[in-house]
Amino acid sequence: MQFSYQEKGTGEMIIFIHSYLWDSEMWREQVELLSKKYHCLAIDLPSHGKENFDLKKGYSLNDLAKDIADFIDEKNIKEFHYIGLSVGGMLAPYLYELKKDNMKSIIMMDSYSGEEGIEKHNLYFKLLDMIEEYQTIPQPMAVQIANMFFAKNNCNVENKNYSNFLNRLQNFNKVNIKNIVTLGRAIFGRDNKLDIIPKISCPLYFIVGNEDEPRPPKESLEMSKLTEPLTTDTLRVLESRGS
Repeated sequence: MQFSYQEKGTGEMIIFIHSYLWDSEMWREQVELLSKKYHCLAIDLPSHGKENFDLKKGYSLNDLAKDIADFIDEKNIKEFHYIGLSVGGMLAPYLYELKKDNMKSIIMMDSYSGEEGIEKHNLYFKLLDMIEEYQTIPQPMAVQIANMFFAKNNCNVENKNYSNFLNRLQNFNKVNIKNIVTLGRAIFGRDNKLDIIPKISCPLYFIVGNEDEPRPPKESLEMSKLTEPLTTDTLRVLESRGS
């Protein structure tokens, strides 16, 4: 699978994987800063960037991790730090099982390695079924989804990031919509990988916004406790932040 990506800088490699429904552009400021010292590679999820895909029915996060691992091999990357947001973080345990000898550190942001709770699972799958039926994301649904990604005070069109994301949601083409629905079902129907967290031997950190509703701080706290007593002080909760 050929992923689209952004790459900048030299030095130790940092691989970034963005949140569902966004793209690698969300890492622009981080890449701009960190590329002064590191070799930064921000990868687009399937059909989220410039490349379109035809994901098979039943495509899973395990499949995605294998595709990303193959891409890492194609890029001849021997060692890397990993930063994943939302689904990017969910991929960390899957990638670790494939690339544990290559991963130097992991940061999981606004993420959770357990199964999706039944209430959220049902809500997300209902939204995905509707998106599949409409073959687009209607404006009211786009607002509902966008509001999940931002702190309450930032959910307004005067916020450029919010406004841009709202427009992005309403402008996916039909090919992308098909694959985005497939990937959404993989994300929200994911396996429970909490058992992998205590097995991760490289430095592992968790960052979460205190206003993150889809991925509340208690989930990051749960994961951070799984690293004890081997490591401590691995969790950072950011004030007045959503996803």
